[in-house]
Amino acid sequence: MSTATTTNAPPLRVEGLTKRFRQGNSFIEALSNVDLTIRKGEFVAVMGASGSGKSTLLHVMAGLTRPTAGKVLVDGQDISAMSDYDLTLFRRRHIGLVFQAFNLIPTLTARDNVMLPVLADRGEADSAALDKLLGQLGLTDRGRHLPDALSGGEQQRVAIARAIVGEPSIIMADEPTGSLDSVTGQSICKLLKRLCKEQGRTIVLVTHEPAVAVWSERIVVLKDGRLLTEFKTEPFSDLHELAAQYQDVVGMGPAGEGQ
Repeated sequence: MSTATTTNAPPLRVEGLTKRFRQGNSFIEALSNVDLTIRKGEFVAVMGASGSGKSTLLHVMAGLTRPTAGKVLVDGQDISAMSDYDLTLFRRRHIGLVFQAFNLIPTLTARDNVMLPVLADRGEADSAALDKLLGQLGLTDRGRHLPDALSGGEQQRVAIARAIVGEPSIIMADEPTGSLDSVTGQSICKLLKRLCKEQGRTIVLVTHEPAVAVWSERIVVLKDGRLLTEFKTEPFSDLHELAAQYQDVVGMGPAGEGQ
C-alpha cells in the first residue's frame, strides 16, 4: 500500500458521503450525501443534536466505519477503498483519534500510553521527543503515573498526546470534553486551539456544545444526517451570540424555511 501524500491535497475531504444502518427490515440513513473539506491547519467543529449524524460522520471519516456510498480522502488517499489491513496501517500513521472516554490502558503509565501508536507501528521510542511533547501538554511530572492516578483533564491530555505523537495529518476528536467538568473542558478546548495555532495541527471536533465549538475557526452543522450549513466563529463577539446563531440554524430546514 502506498501512503504517500498527494501533492496539495487537503488533509481531509469527503464526497457524497452516505451511511445507512439496517433496522429490522428497513434502513436508517444516518448520513446523506455529505460533502466537506478540511484545510491544513484548520480547526473545525461539527455540531448537531443527538441523532444528527455527527458522531457517525467522524467515525466514517476516521475509517472506523465504512460508508455506504461516497468517498473519504485523507491526504488525497481514498480510505473508503482500502482493505481492512491497509486501512488500519494508514489510520495509525495519518489520523489521530481522541474520544470522550479517554481509552487509556489502565496498567500502562501515561508515557507508555502515549507511545502505544509508535510502538504498534514498530517504531522506536524517542525519549527526548516524548519529554518535549509531555511538557507542551503540561504533563512533565505525570508521565510515570498510571491513569487512575491522573485527573480527568490529565487523562484527556494524555489521550491527546497519544493522538499527536505520530505526527498525523489530522486529529479527530469525538466529544472530547463530554466526561469533564466545564472548567476542565474549557482547558482542553484551549489546548486544542493552541495546538492548531502554534503547531499547525489540523483538528476536527464533534460536539453539541456551543461553549466547545466556539474555540474552533469554522462550525459545520448537521441535521438529520445532512450538512445544513457552516459558518465562521470569528464574527461573533461572545458565546451567547454564537449559540443564538446555532439555534437559529438548526430551527431552519435545508432550504432556509422554518420547520
